[in-house]
Amino acid sequence: MVEFVTGICMSGACEFEIQGKRHTLRANHIFCVLPGHKVRLVASSDDCLTDYAVISRQFAQDITSRFPNVMFDYLTANPTMPMTPTAMVEAMCYFDLIEAKISERGNLFQKDIIFNILYSYTLDLYNMINRDLPNLPLGKTATERIFDKFSVLVHLHIKETRRVAYYADQLNITPKHLSKVVKQIKGVSAKNWLNEHLLFEVKQTLVGTSMSIQEVSDIYSFSSADAFHHFFNNATGMSPSAFRQQNIR
Repeated sequence: MVEFVTGICMSGACEFEIQGKRHTLRANHIFCVLPGHKVRLVASSDDCLTDYAVISRQFAQDITSRFPNVMFDYLTANPTMPMTPTAMVEAMCYFDLIEAKISERGNLFQKDIIFNILYSYTLDLYNMINRDLPNLPLGKTATERIFDKFSVLVHLHIKETRRVAYYADQLNITPKHLSKVVKQIKGVSAKNWLNEHLLFEVKQTLVGTSMSIQEVSDIYSFSSADAFHHFFNNATGMSPSAFRQQNIR
C-alpha cells in the first residue's frame, strides 16, 4: 500500500500492477499511484530511470481538494500517460525545484512553496487529462464535496460499521440523500459502495498481512467467521483462504 506517488520516466521501461491490473511505464510518460492502491513492480529494463515524489495522503488531499472526482477515476484507469517533449522538460523542472526547496534550510515558507509547486504540477497533469476528457469541470460540485466527506468517513470507520444511516447522520443528511449522492458519483447505492469498499480493504488485508482469517474477520467487525466467509464468498466466488493463496506471490 502506498501514499500518493507521482513521477516521470526518463528512459527505459517497466511493468507494474496496480490493484491487480498490469500497466507499462515507458520513457517520456508520467505516472500516478493514488493513495491506498496496492502496487507491485513486475519487471524493469536495465536502463529504466524515473524521477518521482512520494506525498503523504493528507498533503495530497489538500493539494487536490479542488479537483473533480472524475480526475481520480481517470488516473485509476490510466496511471500512466505519454508526455510531449515540452511537458517532460517542465515536469523535470518541477521535480528539480521541489528537491531544491526540500534541501533548503531556514525558509519560513518552505511547506507553502512546495505545496504551490505541487499544485502547479497537478494543474498541468489535469490539463493533460483534459486532452482525453475535454471540457472537464474546473472544480468540485456540491455533490462531489459530500461524496468526498463520505469517502473520508468510510476510510476511518469501515472497520466498525457499514450502516448507511451512520454515515448520513455524520454528514447531517438523510440516508436517501446520501444514496442519491453516491449513485450520482459512483453509479451504485451507498450500501453497495460500502460493501465494495469493505471488500477492497479486506482483500488488501488478506494479501498484505499475515493475520489469520479469524483475525481479519474480527478487525472488520463481522459477527462471526461464518458471516465473514459468507460475505466474501458471495462477493468473489471463493473463500478468503483460497483468495489469499491465489494472490500471495
